[in-house]
Amino acid sequence: MPTIQTNCALQALFFFTLTLSSRAQPRQPDSISSPAAARAALYYQSYIGANAAIYNGCVYQQTYIGVEGSPYFLSDNLTDGSVVYEDLPYTHLLLLYNTVLDQPVLADRQGRLLSLPNGKVSQFTIDGHIFIHLSAGNIPSGYYELLRSGYATLLLRHTKRLEEKLGGEIRRYITSQENYYVYKNGHYYSFGSVNGLISLLSDKQQQLQRYRRSEHIRFRKDPLTAAERLIDYYNQLPR
Repeated sequence: MPTIQTNCALQALFFFTLTLSSRAQPRQPDSISSPAAARAALYYQSYIGANAAIYNGCVYQQTYIGVEGSPYFLSDNLTDGSVVYEDLPYTHLLLLYNTVLDQPVLADRQGRLLSLPNGKVSQFTIDGHIFIHLSAGNIPSGYYELLRSGYATLLLRHTKRLEEKLGGEIRRYITSQENYYVYKNGHYYSFGSVNGLISLLSDKQQQLQRYRRSEHIRFRKDPLTAAERLIDYYNQLPR
C-alpha cells in the first residue's frame, strides 16, 4: 500500500513533469500537455490504484426505474473516458454522464458506481466528447461540451429534466434540450440560429454570410453541423 511519503513524492514528480511540458506548449483541454506528462500521470494513477482520491466519492443512487427515456449522455452503458479531478488527470476510466443531475459517474475497480462532485471535476471526456466545467456569471454554471476552440470557442450545453404527468397513473419521463454558446473576446453568448451566430461574429460577417449561402448551411436542419462548420470557417479566416 502506498505511503503518504510515497504519494507526495509521486505527486511532486507528476507536477514537475506537467510544469515543464506546459512551458513548452499550451495545455490542451482534452489531454495532458505532452507525452511525458501523460506518462507521469498514468504512472501516478497506476501506482496509487484504488487509494486514489477520485475513488472517495459517494455511492451513486440510480432512481430512474420505470422512467421513460434515458438520463445519460449518449448511452446507459459505461463508456471509456478520462477525468481531471482536483487538478490530477485520470485516464482509462469507465464513466457515465448523468445530464439530469449534470454529474459524471465513475465505476470503481470493484464495479461500484460513484458520484463525482462537480466542484472537484474541472473537466472530463466520455467517448471522445470533451466537457469542461464553467461558472461564468452570464451563463448557467455546469458542464459544457467543448466542440471547437480558436478565435471563437463553440460550446454545447446538454440538459435533461425528469418530468411527471398526472393522469390515470403517474407518468415519469425524461425531456432533453440543447443550447449553443460561443465564447469570444472574454464573453459567453447564446444563439439559436445561423443569423444569431453570424451576428456574434460580426467582424467577419460578410465572409460568413457568403460561405453560408454557398454551402447551403441550415441551422434548423442540423444545428450541430451548421454551428461547427461556421466556427471552423471563422477561425481559419486571416486576421
